[in-house]
Amino acid sequence: MEPTFREFLLRESDISISTQAHFDLYTFFRYQEGHIKYTRLTKEFPMKFWQSRISQPSSACDDNPENDFAIRRAFLKGAFALLLGALFPSKSKAALNPSEHPALQTEGEVLKTTVSQGVPPIEPLDTMIRFERSDNNTGRAMTHEILSLIHEEKGPNSYPWTIYSHLTSNHVQGDACVLCSRLTKNNRGWSAGLHSEVFSYAPMVALGVNIEMSNLYDGNDQTVVIGLNIQAHGSKPCQYGIQIEDADSHFEKGIGLNGKGDAGLDITGKFGVGIDAHDNSIRLNEGAAIELDGVGKVRLRYNQGRIEFMYGERCIGHINTDGQDHEL
Repeated sequence: MEPTFREFLLRESDISISTQAHFDLYTFFRYQEGHIKYTRLTKEFPMKFWQSRISQPSSACDDNPENDFAIRRAFLKGAFALLLGALFPSKSKAALNPSEHPALQTEGEVLKTTVSQGVPPIEPLDTMIRFERSDNNTGRAMTHEILSLIHEEKGPNSYPWTIYSHLTSNHVQGDACVLCSRLTKNNRGWSAGLHSEVFSYAPMVALGVNIEMSNLYDGNDQTVVIGLNIQAHGSKPCQYGIQIEDADSHFEKGIGLNGKGDAGLDITGKFGVGIDAHDNSIRLNEGAAIELDGVGKVRLRYNQGRIEFMYGERCIGHINTDGQDHEL
């Protein structure tokens, strides 16, 4: 018998399963070029292959018709379960554990790669999928979305990631960007290019934005790895690069620098005042100094009841803090 093929559209990872669909025919399922194919071959294929996939003893593989039927049934059941698991992994698990993996519920229209509601301004994008929306809402103010993802995780052991994006790039010219957000503000309403809200009802860590950087370059060329880069553009000045303000609560500390390096705050720009504390104090621990010459040689510090003027490691003058008030 010539091998025969029947094809089913599939977009899953490669699978290869086999079974004995008939006692003298062997059926093999495989994934190839976007399709599941099954091939029916004659008994010339080595019998050892399919015998290793049943729990029947070797004596069952004789010419007894009753044993033939038992073997066929065992193979069919196993192959059918494997094929369902490969074609519909989530649905096959849901059938076994419906409480843990509920079946999908769908409604609405079938979407295509381009969906438009209204005619918004054209963007010069080389994109595979494009959703467009243009509105003129004059009624009650409410949110209007193009895409909404609602995600809930109730289990204690999980890494729930609602959106995952990964870009691997080898470009030399151009700019790489995993997520690009662009806002064009044409009226007075409050607007944000990116907006994050976190409601913490449990202990431990909650972060509005988390940035993790890894500098893995071993070459000699200059490399600039920056966790957060903020630029001001336009013909008029912007007000704040970073603003931390109170709403109905406050932060115990505005900015926490908990790492180590050459400088905690490096101000290389040209400002009227480097640090304007207004009505707030600047605090140093005992022994820490204010450096006055740019290289750390001329310093002013408090040490063991004395305000000391240092030149290198030598104290060139001091004021006792327990002395009487007097004019210097």
